[in-house]
Amino acid sequence: MANDLANIQIGRQILTYGAIELGHTDGGCEFSYEPEYTDIVVDAYGKTVTDKILVGEAVSVKVTLAEITLDKLKIAMPTGTMVGTTSQKLTMGSAPGKKLSTGALALVMHPAFKAVDDLEFDITLYKAAIIGEVKLPYKFDEKTVYEVTFVALIDELKEDGDYLAAIGDIAAI
Repeated sequence: MANDLANIQIGRQILTYGAIELGHTDGGCEFSYEPEYTDIVVDAYGKTVTDKILVGEAVSVKVTLAEITLDKLKIAMPTGTMVGTTSQKLTMGSAPGKKLSTGALALVMHPAFKAVDDLEFDITLYKAAIIGEVKLPYKFDEKTVYEVTFVALIDELKEDGDYLAAIGDIAAI
């Protein structure tokens, strides 16, 4: 395969969680795939690794969000509760035991430089849950932004090799 400068990409992503576009980001976003392997060793070869076997995979997306609304903060704090209809507030403080899988939604990263219907480089986490702390720094000389980390959970409706995420048009094939 020949080198091709047309394959070099830069640009921001449009993130959608469920049906909600997450809005402006700050500093881009980062997709991560991390496989975990265990070493197979046998006495005949001492400590020399004879093989590696997959024992797990982690897929995540980290993004710094710049838009602060109660609805978007609720996404970042999945165990929080929205209270009220016309005047709302977001409350925090839940009893232990809540499963994030019950509220997990699809997270789609779409390159902003691609047409809306060009899904070739979309990244989709089928069941994304938000983990980690939310910090809202209020400083007189900086904008308030907050980092959110999405992790992919197993989607048992998918097949082996496709449990967590996909890059490309998920409706294809």
